[in-house]
Amino acid sequence: MSQGLLQLGGTCEVQGAEECNAIDDNCNGAIDEGCGYSTGGVQITISWNSGADIDLYVSDPSGEKVFYNEEDRHTAAGGVLDYDSRGACREEQQLNTIENAYWPTPAPKGHYAIELHYFGPCGDSVPTVVTMGVALNGKAAGHFQYTLAPEERLTALEFNVE
Repeated sequence: MSQGLLQLGGTCEVQGAEECNAIDDNCNGAIDEGCGYSTGGVQITISWNSGADIDLYVSDPSGEKVFYNEEDRHTAAGGVLDYDSRGACREEQQLNTIENAYWPTPAPKGHYAIELHYFGPCGDSVPTVVTMGVALNGKAAGHFQYTLAPEERLTALEFNVE
């Protein structure tokens, strides 16, 4: 059921007010500035359109993976999961359908792999559209969109920083 769609940075055609949605809405090259999460040499932000609990996992050049567990929110290469959400499972959270991970500038060189996991429905068990924005050195490099079925886990994207 998963599909990815790449739209490379620099193709921003419709400029609007910045929203917290993993997209560079105001076409200034930055993803979700002003939303309370960080950017750096590498930034990966996801947002989704249901009450589901979607999890972001990113493996970095150190071989470690950042994700929601407290002990796994930092890697030796400087990766940080600084915003974790649980959808409708945590309705009191201000931005409950956003997750964000970043690495310092300059970005650690090497291989990155991004996984998405539809952990739980937190309400209706429905396919969920996940939007992912990737920024390198503070500039949007691409936007991707996936549809995840309940309990589905997939490798969404792999890339190298040289």
